[in-house]
Amino acid sequence: RTSGSLFETHLPVMKKYKVAAYNWGLVNGKTQTIYTWSDKPGSAEPALWFHDILRQDGTPFSEKETAFIREITR
Repeated sequence: RTSGSLFETHLPVMKKYKVAAYNWGLVNGKTQTIYTWSDKPGSAEPALWFHDILRQDGTPFSEKETAFIREITR
């Protein structure tokens, strides 16, 4: 996301050309992939997550993003 790779911009192209893909993270947890490679240990939660889609309690990082993912993958 931080370099412009968004579900909203990339999934429509992948769907159009029937390209399979996966996201590097699903739930924020042990691997801490909400942070960019340059974030320092102990940094506050970033406003824009690097990977993961869901918080540990199952709520989405972005309601708008998860609604889009649900819609385009139907």
